[in-house]
Amino acid sequence: MRPLPFRVAAPGKLYVAGEYAVVTAGQPAILIAVDRYVSMTVTPAEPAPTDAPTAQLLANDHGVAAATHQSFGSDYALAAWLVMDKLRQERGIQRIAADLHFSSTLRSEAGEKYGLGSSGAVTMAVVTAFNELYDLGLSVIEKIQLGILASIEISPKSSGGDLAAGALGGWVYYQAPDRENLPRVLTGNAAVADAMTGPAWIPMRARRIPTPTDLQVLIGWTGSPAETDQLVSQATSNGGALNWDDAFLRPSAANVNSLILALGDEKFPLIHAGIRTARTLLARMAEHTATLIETPQLTALIETAELIEGVSAKTSGAGGGDCGIVLAEPTVDPAVIYNTWQQHGIQPLHLNVTQLGVGLKE
Repeated sequence: MRPLPFRVAAPGKLYVAGEYAVVTAGQPAILIAVDRYVSMTVTPAEPAPTDAPTAQLLANDHGVAAATHQSFGSDYALAAWLVMDKLRQERGIQRIAADLHFSSTLRSEAGEKYGLGSSGAVTMAVVTAFNELYDLGLSVIEKIQLGILASIEISPKSSGGDLAAGALGGWVYYQAPDRENLPRVLTGNAAVADAMTGPAWIPMRARRIPTPTDLQVLIGWTGSPAETDQLVSQATSNGGALNWDDAFLRPSAANVNSLILALGDEKFPLIHAGIRTARTLLARMAEHTATLIETPQLTALIETAELIEGVSAKTSGAGGGDCGIVLAEPTVDPAVIYNTWQQHGIQPLHLNVTQLGVGLKE
Protein backbone atom coordinates (compact mmCIF):
# COMPACT_ATOMS: atom_id res chain seq x y z
CA MET A 1 0.00 0.00 0.00
CA ARG A 2 1.43 3.39 -0.95
CA PRO A 3 1.49 5.92 1.89
CA LEU A 4 -0.74 8.97 1.52
CA PRO A 5 -0.59 11.54 0.13
CA PHE A 6 0.66 10.83 -3.39
CA ARG A 7 -0.03 12.21 -6.85
CA VAL A 8 -0.52 10.64 -10.27
CA ALA A 9 -0.70 12.32 -13.66
CA ALA A 10 -2.14 11.11 -16.97
CA PRO A 11 -1.28 12.79 -20.28
CA GLY A 12 -3.70 13.93 -22.93
CA LYS A 13 -3.75 12.56 -26.46
CA LEU A 14 -4.19 13.45 -30.10
CA TYR A 15 -5.02 11.22 -33.04
CA VAL A 16 -2.55 11.08 -35.92
CA ALA A 17 -4.51 8.67 -38.15
CA GLY A 18 -7.30 6.12 -38.00
CA GLU A 19 -9.91 8.10 -36.09
CA TYR A 20 -13.57 7.14 -36.70
CA ALA A 21 -12.40 3.78 -38.10
CA VAL A 22 -10.96 2.90 -34.69
CA VAL A 23 -14.41 2.71 -33.11
CA THR A 24 -14.82 -0.59 -35.01
CA ALA A 25 -13.25 -3.51 -33.16
CA GLY A 26 -9.81 -4.40 -34.47
CA GLN A 27 -9.41 -1.31 -36.66
CA PRO A 28 -6.00 0.35 -36.15
CA ALA A 29 -5.17 3.93 -35.27
CA ILE A 30 -2.08 5.95 -34.38
CA LEU A 31 -2.12 8.38 -31.45
CA ILE A 32 0.36 10.49 -29.55
CA ALA A 33 0.44 11.32 -25.85
CA VAL A 34 0.99 15.04 -25.24
CA ASP A 35 2.48 16.91 -22.31
CA ARG A 36 -0.75 18.30 -20.91
CA TYR A 37 -2.15 16.39 -17.96
CA VAL A 38 -4.94 15.49 -15.61
CA SER A 39 -3.31 15.27 -12.18
CA MET A 40 -4.85 13.67 -9.14
CA THR A 41 -3.66 13.88 -5.55
CA VAL A 42 -4.79 11.14 -3.19
CA THR A 43 -5.02 12.25 0.43
CA PRO A 44 -6.42 10.82 3.69
CA ALA A 45 -10.18 11.25 3.71
CA GLU A 46 -11.75 14.24 5.42
CA PRO A 47 -15.47 14.91 5.93
CA ALA A 48 -16.94 16.30 2.74
CA PRO A 49 -18.05 19.94 3.15
CA THR A 50 -21.80 20.31 2.97
CA ASP A 51 -21.61 23.58 1.03
CA ALA A 52 -19.45 22.24 -1.84
CA PRO A 53 -21.41 19.71 -3.92
CA THR A 54 -18.59 19.18 -6.46
CA ALA A 55 -16.29 18.09 -3.63
CA GLN A 56 -18.69 15.26 -2.79
CA LEU A 57 -18.66 13.61 -6.17
CA LEU A 58 -17.56 10.21 -4.89
CA ALA A 59 -18.80 10.61 -1.33
CA ASN A 60 -20.54 7.49 -0.09
CA ASP A 61 -21.29 5.45 2.99
CA HIS A 62 -17.71 4.21 3.17
CA GLY A 63 -16.10 7.57 3.78
CA VAL A 64 -14.61 7.90 0.31
CA ALA A 65 -14.84 11.23 -1.47
CA ALA A 66 -13.31 13.06 -4.40
CA ALA A 67 -12.82 16.75 -4.92
CA THR A 68 -13.36 17.33 -8.60
CA HIS A 69 -15.37 19.33 -11.10
CA GLN A 70 -17.74 18.35 -13.88
CA SER A 71 -15.43 19.82 -16.52
CA PHE A 72 -12.73 17.32 -15.59
CA GLY A 73 -14.95 14.37 -16.54
CA SER A 74 -16.57 13.60 -13.20
CA ASP A 75 -18.85 10.95 -14.73
CA TYR A 76 -15.83 9.06 -16.06
CA ALA A 77 -14.01 9.52 -12.75
CA LEU A 78 -16.97 8.07 -10.89
CA ALA A 79 -17.29 5.10 -13.25
CA ALA A 80 -13.55 4.38 -12.93
CA TRP A 81 -13.75 4.67 -9.15
CA LEU A 82 -16.67 2.24 -9.00
CA VAL A 83 -14.95 -0.31 -11.25
CA MET A 84 -11.70 -0.12 -9.31
CA ASP A 85 -13.43 -0.31 -5.95
CA LYS A 86 -15.27 -3.40 -7.15
CA LEU A 87 -11.95 -4.96 -8.15
CA ARG A 88 -10.55 -4.13 -4.71
CA GLN A 89 -13.53 -5.82 -3.09
CA GLU A 90 -13.15 -8.91 -5.31
CA ARG A 91 -9.54 -9.24 -4.18
CA GLY A 92 -10.55 -9.05 -0.55
CA ILE A 93 -8.60 -5.86 0.18
CA GLN A 94 -9.87 -3.59 2.94
CA ARG A 95 -10.99 -0.18 1.76
CA ILE A 96 -8.79 2.84 2.52
CA ALA A 97 -10.77 6.04 3.02
CA ALA A 98 -9.20 8.57 0.68
CA ASP A 99 -10.02 11.80 -1.10
CA LEU A 100 -9.22 12.30 -4.78
CA HIS A 101 -8.34 15.87 -5.79
CA PHE A 102 -8.21 16.64 -9.51
CA SER A 103 -6.57 19.36 -11.57
CA SER A 104 -6.19 19.64 -15.34
CA THR A 105 -4.18 21.45 -18.01
CA LEU A 106 -6.18 19.89 -20.86
CA ARG A 107 -8.37 23.00 -21.20
CA SER A 108 -7.88 26.65 -21.92
CA GLU A 109 -7.76 29.21 -19.12
CA ALA A 110 -11.40 29.98 -19.93
CA GLY A 111 -12.30 26.31 -19.42
CA GLU A 112 -12.80 25.38 -23.09
CA LYS A 113 -11.65 21.91 -24.02
CA TYR A 114 -8.82 21.48 -26.51
CA GLY A 115 -9.90 17.98 -27.55
CA LEU A 116 -6.99 16.30 -25.78
CA GLY A 117 -9.00 13.48 -24.21
CA SER A 118 -9.77 14.71 -20.71
CA SER A 119 -12.23 11.87 -20.07
CA GLY A 120 -9.60 9.27 -20.92
CA ALA A 121 -6.94 11.03 -18.87
CA VAL A 122 -9.13 11.27 -15.77
CA THR A 123 -10.09 7.61 -16.16
CA MET A 124 -6.45 6.52 -16.35
CA ALA A 125 -5.58 8.72 -13.38
CA VAL A 126 -8.21 7.01 -11.21
CA VAL A 127 -7.22 3.51 -12.36
CA THR A 128 -3.55 4.24 -11.66
CA ALA A 129 -4.28 5.82 -8.27
CA PHE A 130 -6.14 2.70 -7.16
CA ASN A 131 -3.31 0.52 -8.47
CA GLU A 132 -0.86 2.47 -6.30
CA LEU A 133 -3.15 2.81 -3.29
CA TYR A 134 -3.86 -0.92 -3.05
CA ASP A 135 -0.67 -2.26 -4.65
CA LEU A 136 -2.71 -4.17 -7.24
CA GLY A 137 0.25 -4.88 -9.51
CA LEU A 138 -1.62 -4.08 -12.72
CA SER A 139 0.15 -4.24 -16.08
CA VAL A 140 -0.23 -1.43 -18.61
CA ILE A 141 -2.64 -3.53 -20.67
CA GLU A 142 -4.71 -4.33 -17.58
CA LYS A 143 -4.96 -0.60 -16.80
CA ILE A 144 -6.25 0.02 -20.31
CA GLN A 145 -8.75 -2.83 -19.95
CA LEU A 146 -10.08 -1.45 -16.67
CA GLY A 147 -10.31 2.02 -18.19
CA ILE A 148 -12.35 0.61 -21.06
CA LEU A 149 -14.67 -1.27 -18.70
CA ALA A 150 -15.31 2.03 -16.92
CA SER A 151 -15.62 4.28 -19.97
CA ILE A 152 -18.08 2.08 -21.88
CA GLU A 153 -20.51 2.51 -18.99
CA ILE A 154 -20.59 6.24 -19.87
CA SER A 155 -19.89 6.16 -23.61
CA PRO A 156 -20.34 2.74 -25.26
CA LYS A 157 -18.88 3.99 -28.56
CA SER A 158 -15.66 5.20 -26.94
CA SER A 159 -12.80 3.31 -28.62
CA GLY A 160 -10.35 3.50 -25.73
CA GLY A 161 -7.58 5.01 -27.87
CA ASP A 162 -7.21 7.90 -25.42
CA LEU A 163 -6.72 5.36 -22.62
CA ALA A 164 -3.99 3.56 -24.55
CA ALA A 165 -2.14 6.78 -25.34
CA GLY A 166 -2.41 7.92 -21.72
CA ALA A 167 -1.23 4.58 -20.37
CA LEU A 168 1.71 4.07 -22.72
CA GLY A 169 2.93 7.55 -23.64
CA GLY A 170 4.80 8.38 -26.85
CA TRP A 171 3.50 7.29 -30.25
CA VAL A 172 0.93 4.52 -29.88
CA TYR A 173 -0.60 1.93 -32.17
CA TYR A 174 -4.06 0.91 -31.00
CA GLN A 175 -6.88 -1.45 -31.93
CA ALA A 176 -10.10 -1.53 -29.90
CA PRO A 177 -11.70 -4.64 -28.40
CA ASP A 178 -15.22 -5.74 -29.27
CA ARG A 179 -16.82 -3.36 -26.78
CA GLU A 180 -20.39 -4.35 -27.61
CA ASN A 181 -19.69 -7.83 -26.24
CA LEU A 182 -17.70 -6.86 -23.17
CA PRO A 183 -19.48 -7.67 -19.90
CA ARG A 184 -20.76 -4.62 -18.03
CA VAL A 185 -19.33 -4.61 -14.53
CA LEU A 186 -21.53 -1.77 -13.24
CA THR A 187 -24.85 -1.87 -15.08
CA GLY A 188 -24.57 -5.62 -15.75
CA ASN A 189 -22.94 -6.49 -12.44
CA ALA A 190 -20.33 -8.84 -13.96
CA ALA A 191 -17.24 -9.56 -11.90
CA VAL A 192 -14.36 -7.31 -12.89
CA ALA A 193 -11.86 -10.16 -13.04
CA ASP A 194 -14.17 -12.13 -15.35
CA ALA A 195 -14.82 -9.08 -17.53
CA MET A 196 -11.07 -8.69 -18.15
CA THR A 197 -10.95 -12.04 -19.98
CA GLY A 198 -12.84 -13.53 -22.90
CA PRO A 199 -13.00 -13.39 -26.70
CA ALA A 200 -14.22 -9.78 -26.87
CA TRP A 201 -10.68 -8.66 -25.95
CA ILE A 202 -8.98 -10.57 -28.78
CA PRO A 203 -9.01 -7.66 -31.31
CA MET A 204 -7.36 -5.25 -28.86
CA ARG A 205 -3.77 -4.18 -29.43
CA ALA A 206 -1.85 -1.37 -27.75
CA ARG A 207 1.88 -0.75 -28.17
CA ARG A 208 4.48 1.95 -28.65
CA ILE A 209 5.82 2.54 -32.18
CA PRO A 210 9.15 4.02 -33.32
CA THR A 211 9.24 7.38 -35.08
CA PRO A 212 11.88 9.79 -36.39
CA THR A 213 13.49 11.65 -33.48
CA ASP A 214 13.56 14.90 -35.48
CA LEU A 215 9.94 14.77 -36.69
CA GLN A 216 8.13 17.92 -35.56
CA VAL A 217 4.53 17.73 -34.36
CA LEU A 218 2.70 21.07 -34.45
CA ILE A 219 -0.81 21.53 -33.08
CA GLY A 220 -3.32 24.26 -33.81
CA TRP A 221 -6.59 24.83 -31.94
CA THR A 222 -9.53 26.44 -33.71
CA GLY A 223 -11.31 27.39 -30.49
CA SER A 224 -14.44 25.52 -31.51
CA PRO A 225 -14.90 22.59 -29.11
CA ALA A 226 -16.34 19.48 -30.74
CA GLU A 227 -18.73 16.97 -29.20
CA THR A 228 -16.90 13.71 -29.92
CA ASP A 229 -19.64 11.27 -28.90
CA GLN A 230 -22.23 13.12 -30.97
CA LEU A 231 -20.03 13.24 -34.09
CA VAL A 232 -19.02 9.58 -33.84
CA SER A 233 -22.63 8.50 -33.33
CA GLN A 234 -23.73 10.54 -36.35
CA ALA A 235 -21.01 9.12 -38.58
CA THR A 236 -21.58 5.49 -37.62
CA SER A 237 -25.37 5.68 -37.70
CA ASN A 238 -25.38 7.35 -41.14
CA GLY A 239 -22.84 4.94 -42.57
CA GLY A 240 -25.46 3.17 -44.70
CA ALA A 241 -24.81 5.68 -47.48
CA LEU A 242 -21.20 4.49 -47.61
CA ASN A 243 -19.72 1.07 -48.31
CA TRP A 244 -18.18 1.26 -44.85
CA ASP A 245 -15.83 -1.71 -45.14
CA ASP A 246 -14.50 -1.24 -48.67
CA ALA A 247 -14.58 2.56 -48.91
CA PHE A 248 -13.38 3.43 -45.42
CA LEU A 249 -12.35 0.71 -42.97
CA ARG A 250 -10.05 -1.33 -45.20
CA PRO A 251 -8.31 1.68 -46.80
CA SER A 252 -7.92 3.28 -43.37
CA ALA A 253 -6.31 0.14 -41.92
CA ALA A 254 -3.98 -0.19 -44.90
CA ASN A 255 -2.99 3.46 -44.62
CA VAL A 256 -2.34 3.25 -40.86
CA ASN A 257 -0.14 0.20 -41.35
CA SER A 258 1.76 1.89 -44.19
CA LEU A 259 2.21 5.00 -42.07
CA ILE A 260 3.66 2.94 -39.21
CA LEU A 261 6.27 1.52 -41.60
CA ALA A 262 7.06 4.98 -42.95
CA LEU A 263 7.50 6.36 -39.43
CA GLY A 264 9.74 3.47 -38.44
CA ASP A 265 11.85 3.81 -41.59
CA GLU A 266 11.98 7.63 -41.25
CA LYS A 267 10.74 8.11 -44.81
CA PHE A 268 9.29 11.60 -44.73
CA PRO A 269 7.63 11.56 -48.20
CA LEU A 270 5.71 8.41 -47.24
CA ILE A 271 4.82 9.90 -43.86
CA HIS A 272 3.30 12.92 -45.58
CA ALA A 273 1.48 10.67 -48.06
CA GLY A 274 -0.04 8.75 -45.16
CA ILE A 275 -1.28 11.89 -43.43
CA ARG A 276 -2.83 13.20 -46.65
CA THR A 277 -4.49 9.86 -47.36
CA ALA A 278 -5.95 9.88 -43.85
CA ARG A 279 -7.40 13.33 -44.54
CA THR A 280 -8.87 12.16 -47.86
CA LEU A 281 -10.51 9.15 -46.24
CA LEU A 282 -12.04 11.28 -43.50
CA ALA A 283 -13.40 13.68 -46.14
CA ARG A 284 -14.96 10.76 -48.03
CA MET A 285 -16.56 9.44 -44.86
CA ALA A 286 -17.81 12.91 -43.88
CA GLU A 287 -19.36 13.52 -47.30
CA HIS A 288 -21.32 10.27 -47.28
CA THR A 289 -22.48 10.49 -43.67
CA ALA A 290 -23.29 14.23 -43.50
CA THR A 291 -20.78 14.62 -40.66
CA LEU A 292 -18.97 17.92 -40.19
CA ILE A 293 -15.33 17.01 -39.59
CA GLU A 294 -13.30 19.69 -41.34
CA THR A 295 -14.65 23.12 -40.42
CA PRO A 296 -13.54 26.17 -42.47
CA GLN A 297 -11.01 27.05 -39.79
CA LEU A 298 -9.59 23.54 -39.76
CA THR A 299 -9.34 23.69 -43.55
CA ALA A 300 -7.43 26.95 -43.22
CA LEU A 301 -5.17 25.39 -40.60
CA ILE A 302 -4.35 22.50 -42.93
CA GLU A 303 -4.02 24.36 -46.22
CA THR A 304 -1.90 27.24 -44.91
CA ALA A 305 0.50 24.76 -43.30
CA GLU A 306 0.79 22.66 -46.44
CA LEU A 307 1.94 25.67 -48.47
CA ILE A 308 5.31 24.99 -46.84
CA GLU A 309 7.52 22.25 -48.23
CA GLY A 310 8.08 19.28 -45.91
CA VAL A 311 4.71 19.53 -44.16
CA SER A 312 1.54 17.46 -44.04
CA ALA A 313 -1.57 18.26 -42.02
CA LYS A 314 -5.03 16.99 -41.13
CA THR A 315 -7.72 17.22 -38.50
CA SER A 316 -7.10 15.27 -35.30
CA GLY A 317 -9.76 13.20 -33.62
CA ALA A 318 -13.44 13.78 -34.19
CA GLY A 319 -12.99 17.07 -36.02
CA GLY A 320 -15.91 19.46 -36.04
CA GLY A 321 -13.62 21.98 -34.34
CA ASP A 322 -10.87 21.41 -31.80
CA CYS A 323 -7.38 20.62 -33.12
CA GLY A 324 -5.50 20.10 -36.33
CA ILE A 325 -2.15 18.34 -36.44
CA VAL A 326 0.90 19.02 -38.58
CA LEU A 327 3.86 16.70 -39.15
CA ALA A 328 6.86 18.72 -40.27
CA GLU A 329 10.38 17.82 -41.30
CA PRO A 330 13.26 19.16 -39.19
CA THR A 331 14.09 21.94 -41.67
CA VAL A 332 10.65 23.57 -41.25
CA ASP A 333 10.48 26.70 -39.06
CA PRO A 334 7.40 26.32 -36.82
CA ALA A 335 7.17 30.09 -36.33
CA VAL A 336 6.17 30.55 -39.97
CA ILE A 337 3.22 28.19 -39.54
CA TYR A 338 2.26 29.62 -36.15
CA ASN A 339 2.26 33.20 -37.47
CA THR A 340 0.01 32.25 -40.38
CA TRP A 341 -2.37 30.39 -38.09
CA GLN A 342 -2.69 33.37 -35.77
CA GLN A 343 -3.65 35.54 -38.75
CA HIS A 344 -6.57 33.13 -39.29
CA GLY A 345 -7.61 33.16 -35.63
CA ILE A 346 -6.06 29.75 -34.94
CA GLN A 347 -4.21 29.33 -31.65
CA PRO A 348 -0.96 27.37 -31.72
CA LEU A 349 -0.75 24.91 -28.84
CA HIS A 350 2.87 24.50 -27.84
CA LEU A 351 2.60 20.80 -27.03
CA ASN A 352 5.22 18.08 -27.15
CA VAL A 353 4.94 14.32 -27.44
CA THR A 354 5.56 12.95 -23.96
CA GLN A 355 7.28 9.59 -23.64
CA LEU A 356 5.84 9.13 -20.15
CA GLY A 357 2.53 7.37 -19.70
CA VAL A 358 0.31 7.70 -16.64
CA GLY A 359 2.15 7.26 -13.36
CA LEU A 360 3.32 8.72 -10.09
CA LYS A 361 4.32 12.37 -10.18
CA GLU A 362 6.68 13.81 -7.61
